[in-house]
Amino acid sequence: MLTNVPPVGRVLRLIAPAALLAAAVRPAAPRPARAAAGLGLAGVWTLSYTRYRKRGLARTQEEWELMRTGTLEAFKRHYNECVPTLEEELDLWGEYHGHRHQMRYQLVAEQVRRHVTGAADVLDLGCGAALVADRLADLPLRYVGLDYGGHHIETAARRHAAGAPGLLQASFVRSDAEHLPFTDASFDVVVWSEVIEHLMRPELAVWEVARVLRPGGVLVMTTNNASEMPLRFPLSDPLAFLEKALGFRHPGLISHRPWVWPWPIDRSILPEDAPDVWMPHTWHKQAETARMFAAAGMDTIHASTFEFPPPQSATAAWLDKRGQTGRTLVNALERICQSTPLLNRLGCHVLMVASRTQSGSAQPPPGIWPGPFSSGTSEAPTNASLAG
Repeated sequence: MLTNVPPVGRVLRLIAPAALLAAAVRPAAPRPARAAAGLGLAGVWTLSYTRYRKRGLARTQEEWELMRTGTLEAFKRHYNECVPTLEEELDLWGEYHGHRHQMRYQLVAEQVRRHVTGAADVLDLGCGAALVADRLADLPLRYVGLDYGGHHIETAARRHAAGAPGLLQASFVRSDAEHLPFTDASFDVVVWSEVIEHLMRPELAVWEVARVLRPGGVLVMTTNNASEMPLRFPLSDPLAFLEKALGFRHPGLISHRPWVWPWPIDRSILPEDAPDVWMPHTWHKQAETARMFAAAGMDTIHASTFEFPPPQSATAAWLDKRGQTGRTLVNALERICQSTPLLNRLGCHVLMVASRTQSGSAQPPPGIWPGPFSSGTSEAPTNASLAG
């Protein structure tokens, strides 16, 4: 008996486009035959993309509704009682995914170095284990690490106190991103790495970041990329890849935009009869987020993506099993993808650098962020608004 045989439909989706493309470009074939093959290929791609987009919009709306179940109390308990420290996560994920995370901290630290001179003030908002600080220890910076979870900030403080001495002067504060305990214009650089996607009202935190930045100061942010490459074979559905690549600049094109984690929070922190609660884990549309930054008085001066392939892809799983060879191969793949036009927009994460250049609005205007808890978005969105 045959086992592990892919469904017939999946096999056809993989084989049919390749066969039609080969027939369409075959020089020896009659012109009518090549034209028919080309039309057939266009039809296959159009049908596949139509299904992809319909399902993506439906899933986006479903996740938007799931996010509405979140509460501030559940948020507080989840991040203080259930979320492990980053070092604990890296131990669980293994060397391959730890290697990929180290790339992120290096990219962020490199951006900080480009925008600091002398004894600058740096705020690491959502610092986790303060791994960015490790890569800046040779600079004469006044570094403040801030995190929401008590165990996270305590771990960061212990790590840094036990580490090798350097020029960097570090202190740590426990607070939340929507109410920063600092005076206006306190920092030259704000680092905000893999944090904004977790917030229920990210626009409030954006306005706080703008408030504490000095004129000319910069925000260095990374987050989930809504233009992340689809988990599909490119030849079977190139229009889905094109949607994501073009959607980097034109967010209305993007159909599937995740809003929440794939699973609800641990029921142990909820009342016994309470329904499931889902926490935000939002993929950001670069152009949409840049507009929000601009409204707060911060102009985006750099935007790129990184981490190829996505960690949940079959390719990443294959590389993970190859040990050091896999890590070497993924480094090469990363360089190729980051330097290839359009493809370089499809990384798992987006890196944005914004400069505090002007005075923004006093508070977030209605609709500046389309989340369910934000002003101007109290009603469930339509498919069109979800795509835009």
